[in-house]
Amino acid sequence: MQFLDASFAASLAAAPEGGLAPVHFVWIVGRDRETGAAVPIGLWSGAEEISIEVAHPGGAAQRRDYIGGCGLTVEGLRYVADLTDNAVSVALSAIADPVRDLVCGSGQGLDLRLAYVEIHATTMTGGAFTSAPQLQWVGIVDDGPISTPAAGGEGGIALSIRSEIMTQLGMSSPAKSSDAHQKRRAARDRFCEAAALIGARTIQWYKT
Repeated sequence: MQFLDASFAASLAAAPEGGLAPVHFVWIVGRDRETGAAVPIGLWSGAEEISIEVAHPGGAAQRRDYIGGCGLTVEGLRYVADLTDNAVSVALSAIADPVRDLVCGSGQGLDLRLAYVEIHATTMTGGAFTSAPQLQWVGIVDDGPISTPAAGGEGGIALSIRSEIMTQLGMSSPAKSSDAHQKRRAARDRFCEAAALIGARTIQWYKT
């Protein structure tokens, strides 16, 4: 269950009558391709650079700097009560300087593979935030295709952010299903004999 700031919750409840101006903040921790050092960068859907306190997953507030003017949009934030793995899409303009620094600065940009990501959100009323940005999503970068536009068009990058917990739960571990590990239980156990040769197969375990 998620508990939202009272002002933020009130702005969401009033959206059908008064409209809604959502604001998103994305914090990405990539890695320097040469040194491997962690390099955080903050982007938000506004136009200017700001410094603002946001809620950390651990509970304490942290002040961070966020860069605007990058055409940031966030889609796919859904909360479910099961183990459905819903990816969140973070779209960025390819011509924005911060985005170019992110993906191709200093030669090749940051390594975003499995980069840690936090997404915060709030709303705006009369040019002011209704609340401090609320933590909405914590995940890792699963994909980040860069679209190359036709002449006169505008390209972009769409980061797919998946829940790290759901990703880990959905992964198969060879250490738990390999032929070698299976035979540690019984030398003549051939249940996983072909596990390393094919991607998937249906086995009627009672006939083996």
